[in-house]
Amino acid sequence: MMSFQIFLLFALLNFTIAFHSITLRGTKASIVSVCASTNDADKLRETAKKLREEAAVLESKLDPSQRTSTESLPIFISCTSIPDSSWTLTYRFASDPPPDDDEEDRTVSTYSGKLTVKFLADGYTDLIFHKPTSMGGSTLSVEKVWGWDKEISSEDELEYLLFSFNALLPATDATDPNEVVRFYMQARVDSSDSDGQLNLAEGTVTMKKDVKPPGGFWGAFNGAGILAQFRYVGNFVAKPASNAEM
Repeated sequence: MMSFQIFLLFALLNFTIAFHSITLRGTKASIVSVCASTNDADKLRETAKKLREEAAVLESKLDPSQRTSTESLPIFISCTSIPDSSWTLTYRFASDPPPDDDEEDRTVSTYSGKLTVKFLADGYTDLIFHKPTSMGGSTLSVEKVWGWDKEISSEDELEYLLFSFNALLPATDATDPNEVVRFYMQARVDSSDSDGQLNLAEGTVTMKKDVKPPGGFWGAFNGAGILAQFRYVGNFVAKPASNAEM
């Protein structure tokens, strides 16, 4: 109802300050100028001012949900180049790889959330926003995001984006409570043939784990850290970040 009142006020305002009318007679158009005296013009301006003030008051009383403001609408950004682009990653991964076939069953803690980062042109990565999802009351904290890089895979000859981050695991973690662990993220870079828009597809999360040598191979030496491999621990979905996520 209040919105309709504002509409009527603006309609009356437009009618009040109209100074020209066009009258069509047959095939000819005649323009009639309406000339007002100085006093009449002052009255019209005063009336228009009051109408504007009344409209502003009515609009201020509107429920915020009924107002239309472009500032509150998220602007989704497309991406044609990785440098200086921002992405939101929706992730879910474990803090330790699943047990091997020859291992006993063990508990693995799982984490999920959203991570917004910006891949700077100089190869560094800025952490913009992190919103973890509570898993049984526990969340991890992203301590640092490392630089990014692109490389061509020797397996499929496709381009991949790579970067990593340090996460502080909570005290309730089943494997490394209160430890800072480094996770590695990788996604295939797809490009649209029509407009060159980029998409990060098939995002995976891995971590480095020491390779256990055959029994007795190292003898008296400790081989931990010499042989390591990337182990799969989870996935993520990436999309260009909107202004609401920046």
